[in-house]
Order: sequence, then structure tokens, then C-alpha cells
Amino acid sequence: DTCGIALFEGDQLLAELHVALPRAHDRLLATLFQQSLDVVGKPASHLSAIAVSTGPGSYTGIRIGVSFAIGLALGTGVPIIPVPTLDALAYSLRALAKASRRSRVLSVIPAGRLGLYASLFQVLPEFLRLTDAGAIQPEHLPALLDENVLAAGPGILQIKSQYSDCIAYGTTQLTARAIGEHAIFLQNLGLTCSPEQIEPLYIG
Repeated sequence: DTCGIALFEGDQLLAELHVALPRAHDRLLATLFQQSLDVVGKPASHLSAIAVSTGPGSYTGIRIGVSFAIGLALGTGVPIIPVPTLDALAYSLRALAKASRRSRVLSVIPAGRLGLYASLFQVLPEFLRLTDAGAIQPEHLPALLDENVLAAGPGILQIKSQYSDCIAYGTTQLTARAIGEHAIFLQNLGLTCSPEQIEPLYIG
């Protein structure tokens, strides 16, 4: 499991801290947040919005992250930007899609007994979600892959090797930076919410 914090000013990344440890969120999230503020020399009162991954993802990690974001929003009075995990994965692949002459990204994450959670996105020339997040069995993924699609996310480990040309290797970890960058995109669209409006999507 990876627990991370990223701070932005406008669209500029100021700091990013993360740890990759099992069950790290409950023990380290608040510490990482304070350390990131210390790095940039700003208090929490300078925040203008709080982005958080809303899943789909593990119950523990998403619940702790969302609870922390809600508490921080209530304490500072700033809005929350809920960031769907699969959307952030796809958004972070725009440059790679352009370099490889692909226009779509299939974001996939493991979903336990449900197989995989997947969602298809157009990333070029503009970013659009083409299908909502839903469960799919790994053997059904090839029907969604073609020469215009890159598959990304931790679920790619369940895609058969004969489809390697469609796999974006090195994308098995969603970073805090990716969450923040997509949050900026969403905020520019006016897609923020109050703490009571946030709706996480859990797996397991």
C-alpha cells in the first residue's frame, strides 16, 4: 500500500511525500501532511482546496484518506475535490498516450473476487470518461484493447502477455501527484464538494 501527500500552488507541484508500507494510512497520513507543510514553509490555513482519492480502492485506505480530508476541510473551511482513482490514472497518461499515438486509456485495478474494476477514457484531444467504473473479469479485457488504447494501473498485471503492446508498464502505483494534477483539472471545471457530499467507492 502507498500513502502519499502532494502540495500544489496553482498547477505547480511544491512537495510530494509518500511511503510504501502495509496499512500506512492510519499511522502516517497526518505525519506526511505536516511534513509536507514544513517542507514548503506554509501553514494549513493557506490551503484553498483539498483533493482526495475517492476510489474505487481498498476500504481501509480510501476510508482513512477520505476521513482525513473531511476533517481537514471542516477545520479549514475549504472545499474538497473528490478524485476518482481510475480517472486520475488515465489523466496521468496523457503525455505517454500522445507519444505512443494513442487516444484512449483503459484504467484497471484489482477488485478481489469481482476480478477488475475498469473504466475507459478518451485522453486526446480532450479528456473524457467514456465508460463508468465497473467490474470486469480479466478474460474480458482483450475486447476493450486495440491499437488506440493503453491499459494502465495495478490491474495490468492480470492482462495476458500477448497484449503487451497495449500495456503501460510502470503505472501500477497511483501517486499523490497524479491525484493533485487531476484535481486541478476538476477544480477548473467547478467540480468541488462539501464534506457531507463526498461519496467514496470501496472495494472489499
